[in-house]
Amino acid sequence: MGLLKESDREQLKQEFQQLQNPVKLALFTQALDCEYCPITQQLLEEVAELSDKIQLQVFNFAIDKDQVFEYKIARVPALAVLRVETHSHNGATQTVDRDYGIRFYGVPAGYEFASLLGDIFDVSRGESGLSEQTKGALKDLRDPLHLQVFTTPT
Repeated sequence: MGLLKESDREQLKQEFQQLQNPVKLALFTQALDCEYCPITQQLLEEVAELSDKIQLQVFNFAIDKDQVFEYKIARVPALAVLRVETHSHNGATQTVDRDYGIRFYGVPAGYEFASLLGDIFDVSRGESGLSEQTKGALKDLRDPLHLQVFTTPT
């Protein structure tokens, strides 16, 4: 049985037609000692099935150490939302993943599911929705900034 209701699946299919560029959902999971890994993977598989512009790539946190290091993953389940870009140079086409640093830890369910959908659309567009004034202020930052938002079901 699916996690998404059929009516929600149909609505998301329609909305995902607006995606501009492909998006990769890089899921980090493991078989042992991860209570929420299976449900997170199932949810993301259902989302990825709704559009050919969403691809799911699953990594094993315990084995795929290069990717864990590359994406700076601290625990599981973890999700990195990436934009897939295609560049042409001298007749050759190269596909690269653009990482905006967006991460989800735990199951992106409840209100976090809406945040995940918003992030998928923002990453696909390559646009944050921030005002020019805010973007200008952020450009003035000289030191790295690590911002985390914690949510809990209530």
